[in-house]
Amino acid sequence: MRSASTDRLADGRGASETLGFVLVFGLVVSTVAVTYAGGFDALTGARDAQQFENTERAFDVLDSNVDDLAVRGAPSRTTEIQLSDGAIEFGDPVTFNVSAGGGDDYETTVRPVVYRADDGDRIVYANGALFRQYGDRAVMFDEPRFAVGDRSLVPYVITRAGSDGVSTDDSRRLLVRTTATDREVRTFPDGAANLTVESPRAAAWERYFEDDLGVACDGPEDGRVGEVECSLPNEVYVQAVVVRVDLG
Repeated sequence: MRSASTDRLADGRGASETLGFVLVFGLVVSTVAVTYAGGFDALTGARDAQQFENTERAFDVLDSNVDDLAVRGAPSRTTEIQLSDGAIEFGDPVTFNVSAGGGDDYETTVRPVVYRADDGDRIVYANGALFRQYGDRAVMFDEPRFAVGDRSLVPYVITRAGSDGVSTDDSRRLLVRTTATDREVRTFPDGAANLTVESPRAAAWERYFEDDLGVACDGPEDGRVGEVECSLPNEVYVQAVVVRVDLG
């Protein structure tokens, strides 16, 4: 015959085992949930970074293909971009103007080609230059063909939108077709020409002109908003090519 004290001891031991099981089970579930959430965020971040890098490499190819049109006289080129969870569109117009004495000037407006990721980060192609843009801050990571010396070269790669932009919440293969439609060369023999660029990325243009080309400029660092103006030495010639861009 079991005593009352023995029954109470067994009941207490059973309750302790049940409580222990509940606590251990709760700890395991909590650990799995935290690990899953943190791991999922890390994997998503790594995936997004990889997609951004892949698109950046595709824009490098686009830049090279447009150079084939502008420099080597090719009539057209097609660039393939694997677009995932983002959009490729045409950005706000950017204006370039070379002016000299006597009212002589050559102004043009280009439409940048822009990749916009879901988080708002962007890759921008504008007049032969490639930018990474994070919010209002832009960094030029591939330079255009400007040159300063005995003769200064100002290239105009005048991209024009031939279609609407393309966006996707999934993954799709996008073809970017670039076609040269017109060419022109203008010369400014007067050695006192100025180049003015109006752009949302004016600060990045100013750094490029001053640091890489060594020309004197007034721009955002000097209080200007959205504009940089630089003095170009010696004879200046502008090499312009109009490029139609179709996305599809």
